[in-house]
Amino acid sequence: MARTLDRAFDLDNGNWVLKVSGAGFIPVEEAFQVTGPDINKAVSLAVAYFTLHTDRDRDGVVDPDAGPINRSNPPAITFGTAGVGAIIPVNCNSDGSNTAPGYADNQDKNVNGNNDRDHDIAHMQIKLVRVGANDPISPDWKLRLSLKNNGIGTAPPQQHFRVFNGIANNSTEILGPETDFETEIKANTLGATKSYGIEAVRFAGNGFRRGDGHIALEVIQPEVTGPSVRSYWFSEKIVAARWIGNHHLQTPTDLYVADAGNLAFRTALGAVALADGVTVNLADPENATPTGVPYLDVNTWRDDPDSPLANDDDRWLRDTIVSGHTAWPGNNGAVEEKQVFMKTFRLRPLQNWVYETLLSASVGVTYPAAGSRNDHLNDGNSGGNIGVTPPVKKTTNAGTTEYLYGRIYYGDNVYSRVNFSTRAFFDAQNMQAAIALDTDWLSVGHVDEMMTFVPYAAGANAFKKWKLLIASPKAAYDLMTTNQGAHGAAKVMQRPAWNTGTRTFGYTNLRIGGTSVACTINDLLGNGNAPLANPDGSGAYTYAQLRNWNLNGIEQVIGRNVRLLKDAFDLDDSDIIRVPVIFYPCHQIDENRPTLINDFISWRVGGDDHGFNVFPGKNNGFRTGALTTDMPNMFVGNNRLYVPKPFGPWIEAPGHDMAAARDEDKNGYDLFEQDLKTKLATAGVTHTCVFIDDWNDYHVAHGEIHCGTNELRTPYDGQTAFGAARYEDWWTAVDA
Repeated sequence: MARTLDRAFDLDNGNWVLKVSGAGFIPVEEAFQVTGPDINKAVSLAVAYFTLHTDRDRDGVVDPDAGPINRSNPPAITFGTAGVGAIIPVNCNSDGSNTAPGYADNQDKNVNGNNDRDHDIAHMQIKLVRVGANDPISPDWKLRLSLKNNGIGTAPPQQHFRVFNGIANNSTEILGPETDFETEIKANTLGATKSYGIEAVRFAGNGFRRGDGHIALEVIQPEVTGPSVRSYWFSEKIVAARWIGNHHLQTPTDLYVADAGNLAFRTALGAVALADGVTVNLADPENATPTGVPYLDVNTWRDDPDSPLANDDDRWLRDTIVSGHTAWPGNNGAVEEKQVFMKTFRLRPLQNWVYETLLSASVGVTYPAAGSRNDHLNDGNSGGNIGVTPPVKKTTNAGTTEYLYGRIYYGDNVYSRVNFSTRAFFDAQNMQAAIALDTDWLSVGHVDEMMTFVPYAAGANAFKKWKLLIASPKAAYDLMTTNQGAHGAAKVMQRPAWNTGTRTFGYTNLRIGGTSVACTINDLLGNGNAPLANPDGSGAYTYAQLRNWNLNGIEQVIGRNVRLLKDAFDLDDSDIIRVPVIFYPCHQIDENRPTLINDFISWRVGGDDHGFNVFPGKNNGFRTGALTTDMPNMFVGNNRLYVPKPFGPWIEAPGHDMAAARDEDKNGYDLFEQDLKTKLATAGVTHTCVFIDDWNDYHVAHGEIHCGTNELRTPYDGQTAFGAARYEDWWTAVDA
């Protein structure tokens, strides 16, 4: 709308120069003759001002209308159905060949190919708005474009976001890690609309707690405010897309396993996966090219000093990476999703394969601890020590808190805990509030040795579509006690083989550390000497000591963790399936900390019990490992559970199941296997158990199938699960 402004001047007769200027107006300069009083001079000013635009309403299209002038827009980043503020993708996959080996797209200065251009960067625009005459823009006008933080205590803003000089392939950085936080643009070089690409350099985390920032456009008209002071400005708040850890209600599509001299295991695993509709991908760390791990050192990308590592055997797929995904409003109205593994702070040869092969156009990698000097290397950092519950909720007198994407849980102990940068990364996503559990009693110290979640489609609501499987020595000993009368001589930790000629079973003793651990139910329930030595150096211990320590020590420690879980979300005993597992002492704890009265399982007349009367994980007690294989340490597939074969009591029963594929299973059964299958079926879990022998390849090294595999899973279908369209995307589903 046109405006009229009158201004009166008292001037002497003579020649004068009339100059008229204002913020957002093309200046006018005219010379004219003043010849007498009451002379009127009308001047029309052409309007020309620049505005800044992002996709603040998250519909996949840059907003046509600018926000309020001289104010940040929106006032705050919000989520939910009315949430506002442009969501910027963390471009951590690798689309283009112009990136160096091991580098993701957001670790160089360019738009890396058409796929990167079309799917992995957000768009921003500067528009020139004109009203009136189309007068030329002054060559003295400047635009100052800058990245700024929304809060204090964060790293420089250019370490978080990158702005490209366009949206075409090979567009280059003008703001970001390798340039600066601000740049000047000559205003007369822009047309009516100039598009820019934006990507996030990192997810929220340490030094970037809120994951947000803002882009400011300051317009400098020297004739109005001088050569360096802004005349007016626009600002758009932006936020990095969030990382979401995957859980077991999501459909697995791809499974990864390492080539580690484990052909028989991989063959068995592959057969199960094929029947389950899961593609198996082979990792080959022994032959991977040693590859540097990039990190941002102020304004330069460098290889982490601890990389590259020499290639070698590293079969623990679970421990180097954590499966997850991210999503954001894509361009042209499409929602974009990307599989993203979080690299753990673990320096082992598998990371060469991760950065050389796994990092690709379809899979991204993010590394919260890259280049950190404040993190501590320990077993607690491993991915086997990090899990995600399915959707859960917590009900209290004050109300109900819903965790639509589940809750992260990890093990925590005195000397081995998830490193600071990774914990800060989890917290900053503000999506899956973390639960710390006690794993001080485990030798490796990983939560996947203790528990897992399996799908339960018949759950009463979307927050109970699961059952929790917990390792339980009590379940093992109760089962053996019940069966001792009929099957006391049943072989335990012995590999059965059916002889079709003699129609009898032969057995191979299983070993740990070169020592046979073969025994029977009668042995385990008796008081003879167990085969493994006491880690305290005192020699043999008895099966009675082992039994009492399992029942009164380990079962109690696991029970404490169950109580922690009950405090964290709505968990009833009916949600829990206790899985038979027997543990053994791996090493004694001799640390500079006291053994307190409450650390003792019991007082023993005449002195201690060589560590067996101290709770596992306490000083002078033991850290432990699974003696029979740890069945909860399984891979949860689409319709099958890939369970480590427990080698529990083998019951000889010729003709027991003639429909079974193996002769052994036709003529006998494992008591622990049968117990798990029965409990799952009784609870209504429809997944089929398939038991895979991993004893020699993983179990003897304190791991099982879950430790040795990793996977991609499709993002959770929240709209179907929770029954409303708002739950389809995380930015409308959550309110924080």
